[in-house]
Amino acid sequence: MKQLKFLMVAFTLLMGVSFTSCLNDDAGESMYDGIGYVRTVMGNYFVDLYGNTYHPTMASVTEMEAQGFKMSGTDLAQIAFKYVEDTPATKAEGGTFTPQDYRIKLVSAIAVDSYSTKHVSSVENMEMEAIPETAPIVTLEPTDNYGQTYKPWMYGAEMLVLPISWKMENKEEMLKQHTMELVYINDESNESSTELVFYLRHNKGTDTKTDVFAVRNKAYDVRQIMSDFKGKHGSYPTTIRIKAKTDMDGAKLPEKYTDYTTSNPQLSSSASFLRLNVLSSLN
Repeated sequence: MKQLKFLMVAFTLLMGVSFTSCLNDDAGESMYDGIGYVRTVMGNYFVDLYGNTYHPTMASVTEMEAQGFKMSGTDLAQIAFKYVEDTPATKAEGGTFTPQDYRIKLVSAIAVDSYSTKHVSSVENMEMEAIPETAPIVTLEPTDNYGQTYKPWMYGAEMLVLPISWKMENKEEMLKQHTMELVYINDESNESSTELVFYLRHNKGTDTKTDVFAVRNKAYDVRQIMSDFKGKHGSYPTTIRIKAKTDMDGAKLPEKYTDYTTSNPQLSSSASFLRLNVLSSLN
């Protein structure tokens, strides 16, 4: 298992850690006041699904960047933070919630690989190497060494996050050779559809080996597609289906697709726990 270390470390850090209460250190003080997924705006601050903004101190950003986090190049991120002393503790009144601005000190910050979604007019156009597919994936439901299985999930109605497993040469520099394109077929949706369908295509680049398993969370911006679907059908889809070609050995590209689904995409529990922690810390 040692040969998987560089791959699995990134995997475990990027998976959804849905804490529902704050961790405590030996002195009993909370290590963080909030934790969850946020999007980065102009490389300067964060915003969550509810419109709250989080302005990190420059010192904490510098500390995170020294650990490899690059705020200016990040879209979706998982952060843990402490409020700075002069942050007003505004409470929600009467069961309503008004977006707030917070000044925070980052405790941890991890970028999620984020991409745009490709559009093509038809499956035939996609298959004609407009978007190359040269290798299968292993699964979109990987299981870690502790027996926990991860599945596709939605960050609100904005980002589709896929825990993708594939096989590759056992060299970290080969990671950049593997691209995973999420494709939306414009002609596939009909007027009565309650399902949104995407295709995941894996291009292995120059990598010719399948020595080890790699696993990464990859997030795809689907906000415009979701908005167009709601405009056409009157509501968001009840199901999102991802079609991918899979092979456990990571070598043979099959003809048929394996389907993976995620339901209730408008707001997943993975995306909502940040707000719960924020509110609990203010009350």
